Amino acid sequence: MDLKRLEQALQELPIDALLTEIPQVQNSIKHLLSSNDAMREYDPDSSDPDLTTAIAENQAVLERHEKRIDLTLEVIRKRIGEAAAREVGSNVAAFRKSYPITANKMNDDQGGVFL
Repeated sequence: MDLKRLEQALQELPIDALLTEIPQVQNSIKHLLSSNDAMREYDPDSSDPDLTTAIAENQAVLERHEKRIDLTLEVIRKRIGEAAAREVGSNVAAFRKSYPITANKMNDDQGGVFL
């Protein structure tokens, strides 16, 4: 879904559903990161092209999820107010610190594809 249509959908959500949107996306992020870690552990040399492709695809989804979170924060700010956006935003910041999407679990001397 493109960001414009997503914004329209978020504008139409009931407030309680809007406030649960970010935790749902964060849960998906946790699972994608875990999946990428497992694939990297199974194939530390990035010799399996299918796993390398899957990791890259997951990374693209992770980046889209981050944009979705940012957009949801903006909609919360517009619909509910600055205080709500700050509260949710502080939770997002803590989550991003704990689960960075660009973290590379591989050492530089291992070679492979670095995301």
